[in-house]
Amino acid sequence: MNVLNDLKNLKDAEDFFKYFGIEYDERIVKPYRLHILKMFSMYMEEALRTTESAEDESLYDKLRECLKRAYQDFLTSNPIERRLFKVHKEAVRSFLVNLEIKKR
Repeated sequence: MNVLNDLKNLKDAEDFFKYFGIEYDERIVKPYRLHILKMFSMYMEEALRTTESAEDESLYDKLRECLKRAYQDFLTSNPIERRLFKVHKEAVRSFLVNLEIKKR
């Protein structure tokens, strides 16, 4: 099994959940799919840095945990709180600037 090659063939968030055999709530995955995959990507990079080889049998388990963790993140928070994308970072910054202006 070459997990990294397998991942290249997956097309959407649901494919990742099916590949790793993780149950998910469509009501969470549909609106947050990009956010979950972005977070998964960040956790995956971290896991790959600490993995000896892409052929490591435990790599599947490590990456499965990364996806579970990314999914769990959005069960307890939302994209604006996570600020994964530039648009969310700018929205929060803009909001804070507007608050400062109103205080004056």
